[in-house]
Amino acid sequence: MVENFEKGQIRLTPVRVEVFCHLVFVNLDPDAPSLAEQSGALANEILGYAPDIGELTFAHRLTYRIQANWKAVVDNFLECYHCAVAHKDFVTLVEMETYKVTTHGIYSSHMAKAGRQDNKAYDIEDASVTDHAVWYLWPNTTLMRYPGRGNFMVWRFIPLGPEETYEEFDFFLETGTPNEAEREAIRFVDEVLQPEDIGLVESVQRGMRTPAFQQGRYVVDAEGSGMSEHAVHHFHGMVLDAYRRAAAP
Repeated sequence: MVENFEKGQIRLTPVRVEVFCHLVFVNLDPDAPSLAEQSGALANEILGYAPDIGELTFAHRLTYRIQANWKAVVDNFLECYHCAVAHKDFVTLVEMETYKVTTHGIYSSHMAKAGRQDNKAYDIEDASVTDHAVWYLWPNTTLMRYPGRGNFMVWRFIPLGPEETYEEFDFFLETGTPNEAEREAIRFVDEVLQPEDIGLVESVQRGMRTPAFQQGRYVVDAEGSGMSEHAVHHFHGMVLDAYRRAAAP
């Protein structure tokens, strides 16, 4: 028996927990506004595209270690300017002419209709979900719903160093065990889409090390199509704002 042991003085530090769209978020800042307050209409968007999210269950996780800065990884995610060249199969999964990117506060949305013919990515013939709906949430989280059976994915970009990023890609499905079509979709992400993107961002990181690199230019489409990089510009603005706040007295 320990004398004078005060349990009230020896305890774990409490942290804030918030349930947002049936997902649990932890916030270490007791004074920060809630995620629901900061993200505006995001919850309504997600629940509009994924009304069954509360009924889905964790089914699979993919992980990756990427030799690139986390911000370069996010950059690559926020535009589909590279898709036609780098992702030959992905661009048959969605109707690229319907691809629309919109920025809002601390998130951006990336929407397209599922491809209707000659899809070479994975079979969506009997899909109940017919939209490609993706959200980037500042600073390092993406939420997505791909064509297929009921599904939702949470993707996190975790910095390990200035030139290394760890990724966790979680799949939530109607059942805890993926069916054949879902296994094919996961295989497509793991063996095709991710290697294509990882090759790109690691190449960008190598390029940024060279003395020739100064800065890039943004490709912007006023219509907000998937070919535009305005969501990249939006992300860079949030990065700069965070730097300014951190450097403020």
